[in-house]
Amino acid sequence: METKGKIEEAIMPFKVQQLVEIIMETKNIGFTDALHYLYSSDFYPELLSEDTKWWYSSGYELCDIIEEEKTAQQDLRKNRKLTLFFIFCIEGYKNFSGQPAETVLTTFSTQKVFAFLNKNYDALHTQDKSYIIETIDDYLKNI
Repeated sequence: METKGKIEEAIMPFKVQQLVEIIMETKNIGFTDALHYLYSSDFYPELLSEDTKWWYSSGYELCDIIEEEKTAQQDLRKNRKLTLFFIFCIEGYKNFSGQPAETVLTTFSTQKVFAFLNKNYDALHTQDKSYIIETIDDYLKNI
């Protein structure tokens, strides 16, 4: 009997319960809306990822990550310049690293690069391409 992944799968309902309760409380929404909020996030599939091991994090820390994602998504809908900047960074890092765009996108999503870029947009978007890409690479090396 294979046990790899079984512990993580057993933890998942408890993590989801904890997250839903925190979301209900912080967003002042009902159970079904909180489930939708969690399950519709890009973060949710990463909870069981062997690479991130998010299941070890506290519910509040995980909710902060979900909230950063949701805020970034809202910012992107409102701000075409931010959308263009994110795409510019993905394409630039793809060329710099030699990785496929899908790999870079996964890295940016799981390692919170989009949140980092969003927070530092004002300082970064006026810099040259090599500086921006080196900043992203330094961020990824130091997380």
